[in-house]
Amino acid sequence: MVKKSKFFLFLLVLLFWSVIAAHAFAQNESIVSSIKIEGNKRVDNSTFLYYIKSRAGEPLSRTQISKDIEQLYSLGQFKDIRVETRERLNGLELVFFVEEIPSIGDVILYGTHEVSEEDIREKIGLRRGTTFQEYMIKEAKEKVKLLYQEKGFFFVEIDTVSKKSAENLMNIHMRISEGKKVGIKEIRFSGNKIFSAGDLKDQMETNAESWISFIDESGIYKKDILRLDMFRLEGYYQDNGYIRVRILEPKININKKNKEISIFISIEEGARYRIGKISTDANEIISEDEILKSIQIKSKDIYSMSKVRAGVLKIAELYSERGYAYADVNPVVKVNDKTRTVDLSIEIDNGRKVYVGEISVIGNTRTIDRVIRREFRLIEGELFDSVKLKRSKQRINNLQFFQDVKIDTRRGKESDLIDIITTVTERPTGSINVGAGFSSNENLIFNAGISQNNFLGRGQRVVFSTNLSSRRTDFNLSLTDPRIFDTEILGGIDAFNRKTDFYSYQSHNTGGGLRFGKSLSEFDWIGINYRYEDVEITDVSSTTGSAYLKNGSRVTSRISPTFINDTRDDFLNPSSGSRHVVRFGLAGLGGAKFHKMNYEGSYYRPLVGKLVGMVHGTISWADGYGDESLPIFERYYMGGPRSLRGYTIKNIGPKDDIGNPLGGNQSILLNLELQYPFTKGLRGFAFYDRGNLYGGGNDVSTTSTTWDLGKMRDSIGAGVRFMSPMGPLGFAYGIKLDQATGEQSGEFHFSAGNSF
Repeated sequence: MVKKSKFFLFLLVLLFWSVIAAHAFAQNESIVSSIKIEGNKRVDNSTFLYYIKSRAGEPLSRTQISKDIEQLYSLGQFKDIRVETRERLNGLELVFFVEEIPSIGDVILYGTHEVSEEDIREKIGLRRGTTFQEYMIKEAKEKVKLLYQEKGFFFVEIDTVSKKSAENLMNIHMRISEGKKVGIKEIRFSGNKIFSAGDLKDQMETNAESWISFIDESGIYKKDILRLDMFRLEGYYQDNGYIRVRILEPKININKKNKEISIFISIEEGARYRIGKISTDANEIISEDEILKSIQIKSKDIYSMSKVRAGVLKIAELYSERGYAYADVNPVVKVNDKTRTVDLSIEIDNGRKVYVGEISVIGNTRTIDRVIRREFRLIEGELFDSVKLKRSKQRINNLQFFQDVKIDTRRGKESDLIDIITTVTERPTGSINVGAGFSSNENLIFNAGISQNNFLGRGQRVVFSTNLSSRRTDFNLSLTDPRIFDTEILGGIDAFNRKTDFYSYQSHNTGGGLRFGKSLSEFDWIGINYRYEDVEITDVSSTTGSAYLKNGSRVTSRISPTFINDTRDDFLNPSSGSRHVVRFGLAGLGGAKFHKMNYEGSYYRPLVGKLVGMVHGTISWADGYGDESLPIFERYYMGGPRSLRGYTIKNIGPKDDIGNPLGGNQSILLNLELQYPFTKGLRGFAFYDRGNLYGGGNDVSTTSTTWDLGKMRDSIGAGVRFMSPMGPLGFAYGIKLDQATGEQSGEFHFSAGNSF
């Protein structure tokens, strides 16, 4: 019995230890002892371990493994991922087997002649090291084909081969057969009875090949541009009353044999419609008459969508001027097909009055805030006015301290407030320059100077300059504060020492002056200038001397009032507006006695596209008084980059016996220009100049003693103006239209500073 009990106890203990051991073994088998990555060539192990959340020393979890696989797939780097476990003494080794998606290796191009490899690579966007996908090849081929078609190569063929390297890189070989360039031979219309084919072609950007196509790349078919042209044609018809016009889908015929494209456009013009009744739900803010006047279209006029749209913008502007910045102006049209009229109703929701909230200035790293803020025509808290806002931008831009000025508006903290955000980009306003040039008149020219147009960011101007040539030696110092103590008053002081060879005499001028000015209104300014100088005249030949031309020293003390009206939109590169200047000069407070009068006017107007027309003219008169003649050094001279181009001062006006210029006491000048701004800082121009000097002299064969419009010199030419680090510079060449004996046919001119 005892033996049986001992045996039973032994079996029980053995069974207990077997269960314990089995449980311990099972526990040991489910623990992750290590994690291993196999198959990766490009992706580093550390990347895997960052995204895999299964950890060594933790129990194996099939749920977590599934999440790990899903997370790795989301990286977009792998074609296949599988996981296996391997038994190890201390647990399970978790092995991730991955098959990486190849990366893009080298992209090799063959057969590129008409389009640069750089343009192609930028277009397809295949970058070495990025993940390769099969669809990329197809997309790349389409992009290259489109690039070639935009340049007229419609028969381009592209063949691609992808080769996988041992490093799991997919090298792409793209072989291009460009074919011949295909141009548009003709554009034909059908159904157009009202407008000729020429009128319709003028509305389109797409055009047929011409003899200058090799220069401007005209005659190339571009699908997107042609689609826009259909809208342009539709708008052209609708602006002329044909509101039911239909421009059908153009037909494109490509002649592979002749390498030509023909475009056929069918048009269903329909009837012309006129304006019927015009009504508006005007309120007390703006009268009905003022609103109807702003529309600029009347009953029975031919309907024009662009005129209606322009009228709506004008009405919205009227409300904005009165503080209703969020006014909603909606034109409602009712078409009557029987009478072929369009009734127009202007619905207006003026909304609430809006006041100026916060005015902020951003980007002024050098210019202090108040220099910009004092140009604002609006102040915080006052009623919003869009006209004043536009004028504020003009005034800030005309400081010429900034490359760019942007003014944006946004809703303020309250619903009736509008915040104004001004963003400026500073331009260099100070310079130390040293330069040299050549002039047919002055030979070698050397110039140097120190200038700061925005001294210490306060808007003050400081200039010291020198100009040296075979005929002049100039030293100038100028200090100007355009807004003394932030008022509308300008103050300035000048000092100078100048030596000039005028061929018939030499002058040495030393002196200085004071300047004051004040703004009278938004566009009007008045100033007064006092100048004192000591003038020494030398090298006058005894044979050419006269009452006004003689050696000796003279003192002049003069006062000169000036009035300016300036409405130009941009002082540096104007495209609209005008500038009128009236100057008077009276000397006699000591020394020489004379008086001078001058009027100068400039007018700018946009013509077609970016083309700007400019008319500039001056007329001047001077004479002595009190039994004195006008001194020789106060006579007018003409010829050069800012007056009569194509000529030098030796060519214009009265001359002495040996052909040296004597200047004149009367002058008239006319300049006509066609200007085209290629960029904001570069403007090309063509010009016609006409003018002359009049007065006494030994030789007046090319002029007369008094104003004579029949005795004028003229020229034509062209040039460029651009903004340089030293300020505005210009180059021009003028050709004489009435070349006199002994004169050159034309002159090259260089100028620094603003134009007319």
